[in-house]
Amino acid sequence: MKTFAMGDTLFEQRLAPSGRHRVALFSEATQDPNSIHVDDAFAAKAGFGNVLQQGPMTTAQFARLLTDVAGKSTVKTLDVTFTAPVYPEDELILKAEIIEAGPVIRCALTASKADGTLTAKGIAELSAA
Repeated sequence: MKTFAMGDTLFEQRLAPSGRHRVALFSEATQDPNSIHVDDAFAAKAGFGNVLQQGPMTTAQFARLLTDVAGKSTVKTLDVTFTAPVYPEDELILKAEIIEAGPVIRCALTASKADGTLTAKGIAELSAA
């Protein structure tokens, strides 16, 4: 893995919308039976415009980008909190910024919609070795 310093951006990646089909497939693959991810009427009754993308789908996207940049064996922890709903048609911008560089590299993570709405934030810890 290359050397990183505090304040460096590990990645800033714009992701295309996941789409309803991928959200439905993710529900099936993760055995997530929550109707809010596949049933518009249920999602509307719950107060949302349509179905929601699963939070773990965003976490998986962070994990993929972290391993792409830093390597598979370097990701030690990944902790993500969801702050706003994500819909299948939303484009997301995922960013990781180095907040601590040493034997363990700590990254601040953010996911935002194209309009700037923060949808997730978290911390990842990577092994520098």
